[in-house]
Amino acid sequence: MNDENASSKESENVARKQLGTIFQPKNLLKTVASQFPFASAGVEMLNQIEGEKIDGRLKNLEGTDAELIVKLRKLEQAAPTTPPPINDWPAVVSEYVKRIIDFAVVYDDGNDRELIQVVAHGCIVDENKVLTCSEAFEMAKAVAQYRRGNVIMLSGLAWYEFNAEAPNNASGLLLCQITGRNEEKWNEWNKLHEKYELGPLVHKPNMTPIKYSVSPWMGQEIGFLHSGEATGAMTLDRFSNLQFDTSVISHFKSPRDGAVKAFVTDVLPGRILWTGSPVFNRQGTLLGVIASTENYKSDAGRRAVIKSLLGHPHFMKRK
Repeated sequence: MNDENASSKESENVARKQLGTIFQPKNLLKTVASQFPFASAGVEMLNQIEGEKIDGRLKNLEGTDAELIVKLRKLEQAAPTTPPPINDWPAVVSEYVKRIIDFAVVYDDGNDRELIQVVAHGCIVDENKVLTCSEAFEMAKAVAQYRRGNVIMLSGLAWYEFNAEAPNNASGLLLCQITGRNEEKWNEWNKLHEKYELGPLVHKPNMTPIKYSVSPWMGQEIGFLHSGEATGAMTLDRFSNLQFDTSVISHFKSPRDGAVKAFVTDVLPGRILWTGSPVFNRQGTLLGVIASTENYKSDAGRRAVIKSLLGHPHFMKRK
């Protein structure tokens, strides 16, 4: 009974904190006067709550989460390791964790605090080249304009500056060229890791040329890393909580401008919060990028709409 009371009290405290975030005078004014494209006032409220959560992530380093994770890693290192099966999801996901990039907006909240809001994803496909879709990049730019901030890339906790090309008309995809890492921020994160005895911060993104295919087929099993609704994810080395889900290709959409070959998944068990996530098969071959979601009248959930690589010049080269 005591456990139930404690859990109930904790839930009330979380709810009270989130309501306090929404009804701060500045946030309430933003919500009522919101002119943010593609977003309703309800979405603005969720953005405010999410911004507060992101602002508090560093505080986890001072609590027991960091200590427990460090102890868990030490126990794992002391035990014999079992390599994941070849050509199975664990090995593939491990590779894509080092390839996935977060597009984030850095902005000042008006109280001299620098906040970071992840808004989309991308995938490293070659040396300093990141692939994403036009929907993801337009969302990042819109949020940056609304927040009066800047769009950056995050690979783990490393900040990167970049230049983006125009979206490709045939595929609706675009490449971004990484121009450099913010060494000042990188050193700050390393000092925090040393302070809380988390060890050196080593995050080397995989920038080798990726395996890809422009010919996905109906019924093919696919997987994707994305920011869903997972809570309590065991990570202190990135701003977004990634989760892995699988599905199959249900059908293809008719060719149209901005996506000559797009395919749709089966009904998904959960939500996809941000677009731009890479979609790949069990062998680790890149097949496309999540651009949106949709549902039909009889669906029990939503389906992901994925833009394939067909038509983009980078993926039309003969191997």
